[in-house]
Amino acid sequence: MVMLQNDMSSLTIPRVSVIIPVRNGYLYICETIDSVLNQNINDLEIIIVDDGSTDYDYTQLESYDSRIQVIRLDGFGVSHARNVGMAASRGEFIAFLDADDVWFPGKLLAQLRYFEKHPEVGVVFGGFVKWEARDDGQHPPASLLMTDSSHLEDIDPEHSGWLYPKLLMGLLVGINTPLIRRGIIALVGQFNEKMRIGEDYEYWLRISQLTQMHALAGPVALYRIHNASAMHHLDKENHLAALLETARKRWGLSSPDGAFLPLQDFRRRLAAVEFSHGYNHYWKGDPATAVKSFAKCLCHGHRLIRSLCYMIMSWGKLIKSFPAMMTL
Repeated sequence: MVMLQNDMSSLTIPRVSVIIPVRNGYLYICETIDSVLNQNINDLEIIIVDDGSTDYDYTQLESYDSRIQVIRLDGFGVSHARNVGMAASRGEFIAFLDADDVWFPGKLLAQLRYFEKHPEVGVVFGGFVKWEARDDGQHPPASLLMTDSSHLEDIDPEHSGWLYPKLLMGLLVGINTPLIRRGIIALVGQFNEKMRIGEDYEYWLRISQLTQMHALAGPVALYRIHNASAMHHLDKENHLAALLETARKRWGLSSPDGAFLPLQDFRRRLAAVEFSHGYNHYWKGDPATAVKSFAKCLCHGHRLIRSLCYMIMSWGKLIKSFPAMMTL
């Protein structure tokens, strides 16, 4: 425990700051908070950033536990909410948790223990379990899916180290799993508030230029999947492909330790991202967008026959939609 002295008072600095952005999430947030309070450490603060909610007065949660602080905003988006939470935080380590997800017991203890043994590491994260709803629309009790993470000591060597090339190739770091040293946060800065999708991925890419990131060999969180999840929404712009291109232009294809991603592998990754974007739009989105994405796949020489077939079928869907569009 660190003590700061000033002329007014002494201020106890918590070891861990947990930042929880929320917008109309009262249905789930109490379970989320409990999963933090039930960690094996007491030396923490919970900063709930209410981003323009209308379903509940979240300031009432401050009476739930003395370690909870609520900040009220007017609906500027999740990246701004996280940035405000970081600015208000005081902890030696910082973690993020969405208002509908939960941590496994012992998560923070395992991460703090690993940090103590590995001062060269700036981020410790872990896996997550998808928390899908049953046929009745309800999610099974979290206790049925969770295990105690406090025993986790080993890391997954394939997902640990200087991770920039592996992040480019699709290594997924769930926003709810990492614990980050404050010094790294100070260096990397804020989330990009101009991004609507993929802002956490872009954040890990930036962090990977500054420090090693190690993955505990096991899951540490539940990721709730429901109809409001961002993964269910399609956008005409391929934000992931644009982000990958931006990263290559900014940092190249090498990590600070010299690990190098071959250009042909990066191009295959881009082509696969375009194929996935086109496939999703063919079945559930805009056929014109699908045509463009499959055309890019052909330019990259990726899945030539399948890409050509889907591009032709997308053209067919687009042509069939012309009469309906003319009547609008």
